[in-house]
Amino acid sequence: MTDEILARHRRVRGRDFGTNDIAAAALPLLSRLRNQYPGIYSIILGTGDGIHVCSIGFNSTDDASRMAALNSSMLAVSLAQAQVIDPLKSELRETVVAVELPDNEFLGMARIEHPPVGHLVLGLFARNTQLGMAVHQAQAIAKALHDWLEEV
Repeated sequence: MTDEILARHRRVRGRDFGTNDIAAAALPLLSRLRNQYPGIYSIILGTGDGIHVCSIGFNSTDDASRMAALNSSMLAVSLAQAQVIDPLKSELRETVVAVELPDNEFLGMARIEHPPVGHLVLGLFARNTQLGMAVHQAQAIAKALHDWLEEV
């Protein structure tokens, strides 16, 4: 890896989110997207290895950090399961993992390619919606964030 990529990678890993380039730039976009899609009550962005980058709607940073780690693991396990089912599937970037909870609550996770850190994991949590809508929202927000990161 080049020194520039390593430096950008380290900035994401910092605990001082005021100097975290991705968090500082992504939070306004995530906030706008959260308000745009009805039913979403929290959104989280983490790295592929489970480090919390930024989030909206969590009770504490500890909860958000735990959720970033869990989302990363759940997405990785789901992608591995998909490859066991069909070993010829090598292109799983657009995979969305959705979990239905009681009382019309849903978790949705999506992978976002971002070469400086490998990939990011988007997680959203929605209430009073349908599973298909939660999947659609996860895909739409992941695409918007991916497109935005490509411009930066």
